[in-house]
Amino acid sequence: MISERHVARQSLFACLALSLFSGAHAADPKPTNDKLPDWAPQPKPHVVEDRFRVEVMTLSANLDTDIRVDPTLATPGTLVDAEEDLGLDDNKLLPLAEITLLPGDRHLIRLSGFSLRRSARQAIDESIVFDDQIYLPGEVVDSTLNLTSVGLTYGYSIVKLRNFDLALTFGIQIVEVDANAVVRRRVVRESETAVTPLPLAGIEGRYDFNDRWSFEARVQYLSVEFDEIDGSVLDARAALTWRMNPYLVFGLGYRTFDVEVDSRDVDDPGLFDLKMAGPLLFMRASL
Repeated sequence: MISERHVARQSLFACLALSLFSGAHAADPKPTNDKLPDWAPQPKPHVVEDRFRVEVMTLSANLDTDIRVDPTLATPGTLVDAEEDLGLDDNKLLPLAEITLLPGDRHLIRLSGFSLRRSARQAIDESIVFDDQIYLPGEVVDSTLNLTSVGLTYGYSIVKLRNFDLALTFGIQIVEVDANAVVRRRVVRESETAVTPLPLAGIEGRYDFNDRWSFEARVQYLSVEFDEIDGSVLDARAALTWRMNPYLVFGLGYRTFDVEVDSRDVDDPGLFDLKMAGPLLFMRASL
């Protein structure tokens, strides 16, 4: 007959073994993404990574424009403040658009563009030398100033984490400026058109706070001198975005676009300097 002491001893050993077995499993850490082997599938990012994006934007642009068209290199024209001297709008609601392709995990190709068109009629306060024409004080000048910009950008992600992405970019910005000034009373008319391609280098990134909220920023800039022309372009923006679903994102941010071209070319001397900046509202659809 088994003694009560023997039964109690067996029960004690069984409880101790069960306790050690449970403790060993409790102390064993759960596998984490940081310890996954290289061949294992990587964790999904916070935000769904798309392959094709279409973005439409509205920019409330504050505008500041200086323009000068010289008759010759030795005879400079009048530096004109387009908003103050000619009466062009200093604020304009501007639509913008861009298309982005994302082939592979680290590449992007973006096509973007906008067109700014302004015209005004105003009596000028002082003489203006514009190319080979002279506009006299008190004359009513019908002026037009249009700018069209088209950019193509390639980017490569140098840092790509679960909730952070950083890419280096390189692009070409083609800027076309069309200026026209007319005095109808004297049948005086002068028109100038210039097209300048400018290369840009930049950086852009995105940080995902969670599955819906993100912060993104980008900047492209370059200052170059070639063939008697000095040119610079700055294109930058920062925005807070909210993802409604995997296919639709809304954003609110701020954008600035500055372009300056100073030409000392004997056939087309002059200066064009445009500063455009303001709040940005956009919607992005993706696949």
